[in-house]
Amino acid sequence: MPTVLRLLGVSACMVAAMTIWGSPDVDVVVATLAALVAYGFSGAGRPGLTIWAAASRHLCVGLISLAAEATVMGRPVDGDTWLAAGATYALLACLAMGLLRAATGRGRRRAVIAGSSEHGRRLARELFDHPQYRIVPVGFAGDSAGACARAIRRSHADLVILAGRLPASRSWLEQVAGTGCRILYAPVPGDPILDFVPVERHIRGFPLLALTPPAQRRPYWGIKRVLDVAVALSALVLAAPVLALCLLGARLEGGPGVLFRQRRIGQDGRSFELLKIRTLTATTAHDAATQWKVGRGRFTGPVGEFLRKTSLDELPQLWNVLKGDMSIVGPRPERPFFVHQFSQKVAHYDRRHRLPVGITGWAQVHGLRGDTSIEDRARFDNHYIETWSIGLDLKIIIRTIVCVLRLGGA
Repeated sequence: MPTVLRLLGVSACMVAAMTIWGSPDVDVVVATLAALVAYGFSGAGRPGLTIWAAASRHLCVGLISLAAEATVMGRPVDGDTWLAAGATYALLACLAMGLLRAATGRGRRRAVIAGSSEHGRRLARELFDHPQYRIVPVGFAGDSAGACARAIRRSHADLVILAGRLPASRSWLEQVAGTGCRILYAPVPGDPILDFVPVERHIRGFPLLALTPPAQRRPYWGIKRVLDVAVALSALVLAAPVLALCLLGARLEGGPGVLFRQRRIGQDGRSFELLKIRTLTATTAHDAATQWKVGRGRFTGPVGEFLRKTSLDELPQLWNVLKGDMSIVGPRPERPFFVHQFSQKVAHYDRRHRLPVGITGWAQVHGLRGDTSIEDRARFDNHYIETWSIGLDLKIIIRTIVCVLRLGGA
């Protein structure tokens, strides 16, 4: 769908939603402009989105733009009207998208078939002969990821079908998935994996297995950042008196310099400066960066020991979340020295950096913190990344609160 048509559609749907709920003319203009900005940043019009993924993104766009409109106009937000207008906008946007797809045939997916075997050619013929499956083969690609990526770009495909036994290594899959295409696997007849394929996953006798998309391409991924900002802001406001007492206690017990800053590795291997309340006696920068058990048993005093035991020393990391360096939930960030060391010794350790790092995580709520198995941490963190959902984030946040209240840390 051309970009101009998408933007016109967004504008029309927002104008209609605001008009239905009786907003003044100026509010309509401001909300529409905010919706266009939010739409551009959210990627709500990205090709290949399912109707449910698009609906969730449009709902986020609607609610964010209406909140921006209320802020700009200086009016308090009426919660019921705000939700109703946002839902109305999302419904209208999805209806418009569905009607346009039906009218133009844009609902059909363009597929590149990776593998030039007879199995792949037979599958292509079946898809051509039966358009009701809405998958149109637009080309074949060889075994290399580079050839497949070039075929995707040339044909503007949004789907890749691995036909037959291909050398699809992890790097191959990641490079092809990086094009934004969904990946399906069509095993050859006689492959043992066929015994595990549900009957509803077949097209004309060809089983098709969908590769789990990266978390960033799943429905509701955009809500994660919204949740991070909302939780971090709320926590900073609610915990402000507690944070002030913690900082005062650390200052009285350990002297100046109550904030401890340290380089950590975040998403995609980028480094950032992590903040904590200082709980240990002074040590050299080299020791802090390269020693696993820094200052063990050398707390600044009872206050420092209490802050570490309750994890209250990590409250300043809420600022890291607001800056975008971290998330509320994600793999715990580690120091560069140990990231390099563990990446060489622990299988799949470096894959922990596919998502933003977090204040708490799946490994932490299972007791894997401090001097515990790095292999177990990597396994739990990668499991979290591969099964990510908003529900899982909320579960981890709740379990973290319970751990902190029990003075068990998280």
